[in-house]
Amino acid sequence: MIRKAISDDIEKINKLGLQLHPNFKHTYNVEHYLTNENYIIVVSEDSKTKINAFMIIYKNIDNFELEAIVVDMASRKKGIANNLMNYFINSYAKKNDIILLEVAVNNSIAIDLYKKFDFEIINIRKKYYNNIDAYVMKKVI
Repeated sequence: MIRKAISDDIEKINKLGLQLHPNFKHTYNVEHYLTNENYIIVVSEDSKTKINAFMIIYKNIDNFELEAIVVDMASRKKGIANNLMNYFINSYAKKNDIILLEVAVNNSIAIDLYKKFDFEIINIRKKYYNNIDAYVMKKVI
């Protein structure tokens, strides 16, 4: 089941987020993202006890910024990240909306996902991730 996150999901999202960042809870303030035009989309097999994946995306002044997509190790290679991206685009994005993101240049799995959704590399940020460059990518809906 794919759905927008609710406050009851915060602890589960923070736990899964540790696969992305060891200090996830403090780096990504999940409670903040549950407000305004911010989105956390979750994938939950049993709808209540476990979050298998999530996407954090927020509305900036004139575009969306994709902060993270995290899929639990046991749930990878099942098309879940594709499903999250499709869900967001089909449910929340409108024609001519722009989605921006940064991704480490050595994260080929994520880059391939974004290219599949027609994101284009528009810039490189030098040493953005602890001495690893990052691509800035953009998609126009």
